[in-house]
Amino acid sequence: MPAVVVTANTEGETAFETPIIRVGKILGIIINNQSANDITISITDKFTPSPTVTNPSPTEKEVTKFEVTIPSGQYETFNLSRSPIKILGTCRVVASATDTACKIAIIYSFELI
Repeated sequence: MPAVVVTANTEGETAFETPIIRVGKILGIIINNQSANDITISITDKFTPSPTVTNPSPTEKEVTKFEVTIPSGQYETFNLSRSPIKILGTCRVVASATDTACKIAIIYSFELI
């Protein structure tokens, strides 16, 4: 399974992009917050819905799929293999503070639709 590590950033970091005709599945999240402050981490899915008859020009959406606050100096692991987080577009990691001492690992896979 692929994995990616990003640092805490208020602007958001791209973890992965879901290819066309696939669904991304986040199977695990590991957060190591060695910063001096508590940090809230949000995992978002940024995508544009398919056009429909009633909405031929849909706008891009960003939906928060997971959010947690990790205290300073803590290391947390979330095993999501039994109920993975589904990502339709771009998986982004957004933090409440920018700090290179806070690392976020995302373990994921892709599934055909």
